[in-house]
Amino acid sequence: MTKERKKALPAQLVFNEWRKDPDYVQEFKSLEDEFALAQLFIHARGEAGLTQQELADRMKTSQAYVARLESGKEKPSTRTLSRFAKATGHRVVINFVPIGA
Repeated sequence: MTKERKKALPAQLVFNEWRKDPDYVQEFKSLEDEFALAQLFIHARGEAGLTQQELADRMKTSQAYVARLESGKEKPSTRTLSRFAKATGHRVVINFVPIGA
């Protein structure tokens, strides 16, 4: 007896289908800032050449917390942003941009 394998769909095809749904697009846009912040965390750590554990040690926190920051599951305080920046050799710059710009 052989099991029939299901063919995997490439992620891009799935996302293209989801993007046709206005509810999906609205929800995705509402998370855009969180995704951008997560990307900044990942990029800064990468530039510093640190593992999550090394960064956590410098910040005096856990690797799991760093992972949550990088996944966008954790909303950091300004104090956490400062600690992260210092630990990666960066500085924090906060800016307000008009909506739609």
